[in-house]
Amino acid sequence: MTHDVVALLENRPTMRGMTRALVHADPRARVRTVADGAVVEIRDDSGRLLAAAQAGQRLSGLDEVRRLLGGGDRAVWRSGAGADAARTPLPEHPWWVEARGGEFDAEGTGTGGESDVDTVGMVRRFAAALVAQFGGATWEAEPRLRRDDPLLLGATDHPAVSLAAERVAVAVQDRPVVPLSPWIIDAVAGHGRQRRAFQLVTPPEARLTHELAALLHNPMARWVVRASDGGYYDGLFGVPLVWHEDAGFVRDPSLGSGPTAHPRFRRNPDSLVDHLVLDLNMLHAADAELRVGGEAELLATALAGSAPALWGTSEPAPLVWDRDRLTDLVRRRSPRGSRLVFLGPHGGARPFSGSLRVERVAEGVKESTTLAVAYPAGAEPDLSAVRGLVEELAASGGLQSLNVHRRRGRPDLTRAATHSGALIPIGLALGPAALHQTGGLAHASAAPVRPVPIGPRLTPTLWYAIGEGTNPADRQRLRMLISHLHPKEPKGTRRQSASARLSKRPPQG
Repeated sequence: MTHDVVALLENRPTMRGMTRALVHADPRARVRTVADGAVVEIRDDSGRLLAAAQAGQRLSGLDEVRRLLGGGDRAVWRSGAGADAARTPLPEHPWWVEARGGEFDAEGTGTGGESDVDTVGMVRRFAAALVAQFGGATWEAEPRLRRDDPLLLGATDHPAVSLAAERVAVAVQDRPVVPLSPWIIDAVAGHGRQRRAFQLVTPPEARLTHELAALLHNPMARWVVRASDGGYYDGLFGVPLVWHEDAGFVRDPSLGSGPTAHPRFRRNPDSLVDHLVLDLNMLHAADAELRVGGEAELLATALAGSAPALWGTSEPAPLVWDRDRLTDLVRRRSPRGSRLVFLGPHGGARPFSGSLRVERVAEGVKESTTLAVAYPAGAEPDLSAVRGLVEELAASGGLQSLNVHRRRGRPDLTRAATHSGALIPIGLALGPAALHQTGGLAHASAAPVRPVPIGPRLTPTLWYAIGEGTNPADRQRLRMLISHLHPKEPKGTRRQSASARLSKRPPQG
């Protein structure tokens, strides 16, 4: 388990200042930098990782602070003098520095040996020392997670991972909103290369950001909730879980094959609203003039009423939306692929969040965009705008596929560990290249869902209008359609974000 403290600084923290603050946190510990200076670590004499901090990143405003940290009875704010900072104005463009310390079990390391290191106090002292040097305030969450299970109390050589078993890495987060942080991205990637699944444990009150929830929909990942009764359940599907020594948290085998859910998961959720969820795949020519992000702007403007406001490689998203800067980053990383997140304006009438994956392929540049839009209570999504989007995308060329679903969810797009309903399909669009891969236009036109051709007669885009996203039976219609288009790939009906594919290994448990 880790204890997180965030320092929001008035001035840019220097490496010397970061090191000085870490030494202040524990003068006896050893300090070292890793990842080209992006992370600073505190280790004891044996080399065990005690705490770590990420280099500061400047936010373009306070929107991400409000979205990810908020306030209320689960947060503690302190100013540089150690007083309550709730009434102290935060820096308008703060430098976000996140530190975390491992919370150890009674054995200290989980592998034997007593430990009297106060890692919680250590990260607090570090953050306070930063604020004393650079101005600002600190934030930390009031703990809610029960600390009576040795499984959750421990640490590994990765700042985000509390336990690494044969086939799984487990992270534990005790904060109100858990974002898709650089810590988690690095843990998923690093342990994924070692063929380990990733599991995240939270208290039942915690919520995930949309992008983190999308990541945990992957078969090689799981959201594990520690309920107040001491049991565990899947935060996305509600199924009770038990611990397996090699595979981590798995479905309780005593339940049999019938559907079941933990009582906490079945509680009436907060007020829910309608969401539209889109997955778009485009293929562009590898042109020197190509600028990525255009489809993200198109989808967001048509369905949410505004272009993206912020973007970044993780959360918090620090940068003002700028397609030129975004394209420059993608080009610098090429031929490696790039995954980015983007967000709508904070407090907008229709909040939205999405991801962008850009990768070089033999045919050109593949750009995959996901978008989730939340509509105000009582407002109906404009499905006619979806048909207009299909027509515009088809006319631009390069459309491979567009999946459109509807679901119920929270107004702020965060995901709570309670039942909120499944994705229900609205429609599927396939461009000419995708139709060729399904067996040709004639075969695709003979599908059980009658398509509407859009564009040139010989090379059209086909739009399969399945429903309005309100009838659960339409999920079966989509399965029938996919089975017709891909008769040898019936498992393709499982919706999975391209950005979250960690491995082809089947899920554990």
